[in-house]
Amino acid sequence: MPPVSAISQSGLAAATLRLNVSASNLANIDDTSPVGSAQGYQPGTVVQSALPGGGVAAQAVTLSSAQLLAYDPTAAIANDQGLVQAPDIDPISEITNQLAASRAFAFNLDALKAAEEDQQSLLDIST
Repeated sequence: MPPVSAISQSGLAAATLRLNVSASNLANIDDTSPVGSAQGYQPGTVVQSALPGGGVAAQAVTLSSAQLLAYDPTAAIANDQGLVQAPDIDPISEITNQLAASRAFAFNLDALKAAEEDQQSLLDIST
């Protein structure tokens, strides 16, 4: 596989992972658990690192201590003060992450298409 294609494909995979993690965070923004519980939704993020020779490696990681207290006295799991534990997720940041990841996906897809067109041009010339 040409290096440009491998680099683009790693970027596509990283952008897809970023979109999936962010979508999961937004889907679970209203998840609650009892105060002090470790069972609630733990938001995630994606850590990316450059690969030797080009491209990127991406790994989803769970954010520890990303919880806050919310007042919901009607919840069955609320404590005596009416508090529940909720994930600390900023919807604006998540939407911004999704926009950036979708643009990264589009740019990597364009690069992959350009690499394939170049490869096809070389094949047409050599025949």
